[in-house]
Amino acid sequence: MDEKYTLEITDLTVAYDNKPVLWDIDLNIPEGVLMAIVGPNGAGKTTLIKAIQGLVPTAAGRVLVSGKKYSENRGLVGYVPQRGSVDWDFPTSVVDVVKMGTYGTLGWFKRPGKKEENMALEALEKVGMLDFRDRQISKLSGGQQQRVFLARALVQNAEIYLMDEPFQGVDATTEKAIITILKDLRSQGKTLVVVHHDLQTVREYFDSVALLNVRIVASGKVENVFTTENLQATYGGRVKFLDQDLSQNAV
Repeated sequence: MDEKYTLEITDLTVAYDNKPVLWDIDLNIPEGVLMAIVGPNGAGKTTLIKAIQGLVPTAAGRVLVSGKKYSENRGLVGYVPQRGSVDWDFPTSVVDVVKMGTYGTLGWFKRPGKKEENMALEALEKVGMLDFRDRQISKLSGGQQQRVFLARALVQNAEIYLMDEPFQGVDATTEKAIITILKDLRSQGKTLVVVHHDLQTVREYFDSVALLNVRIVASGKVENVFTTENLQATYGGRVKFLDQDLSQNAV
């Protein structure tokens, strides 16, 4: 039986000032996986997440979401951007930020009602932020802000979640809470694509990985792809400190 792909990326190229940021990306992501996008700084990881959603212009290529163009299936996709890309001084409360995640299904000209309020409160409870529902977002710590963004994605009830470094700048407790939620979403059959920078936790957190450095070096199940050889091809000599750990943990 043929494997069903939730995301199909073919020949995707993005260039800025004629310099390729992503080059000829082919990546098929199956249903129900928790995939890390891993690569050095400047590898194009964030650009890939944005290009999938049409947030940056592409020079070539095609992206299909459940067999259709992103514009036709955008309601299936939830997005958690980098925390640093957000204006946290915007005067709004935690619960209102989460309710913004319902706009895709509610429509921009309808105000969220009791149903959307309850969805937001339920999502905040899942991420351990219910007690902060009325707090201004500017008054939150970095880890708390990240939890709020995750709650906003949860109320979308998406099939595919694209997350850009959700663990960046959070404490260990928040990181553990986030990965627990991501694994729970995977167990529900959701597909999660996560830009990730900590090579030491890839084996523990993810079942699939794509190694990216402008091009896709390798992609697939972690036990097959996350090898010293592939990491050296992706990072050059900058992963020597991992050699021992990888050989000890090899499957």
